[in-house]
Amino acid sequence: MKGLRFHDLRHHAITQLAEKGIADQTLMSISGHVSRQMLDHYSHVRVQAKREAVNAIDSAASSEQLSEDNQPVN
Repeated sequence: MKGLRFHDLRHHAITQLAEKGIADQTLMSISGHVSRQMLDHYSHVRVQAKREAVNAIDSAASSEQLSEDNQPVN
């Protein structure tokens, strides 16, 4: 692949692991990063991952609201 650099693969792999919910300390150990700043540089949360996170919050809030609606009034 023309223009592909080793570090492009590194960015991709670290981002994939981060999106799977792998703990930062584990990511830092795998990648050899000694600081959170370097980990942040190499991991990029994608738009789809952000949407899924917002949807999870929305689903949790909806479920919580349903639970509250079914509670008896004192």
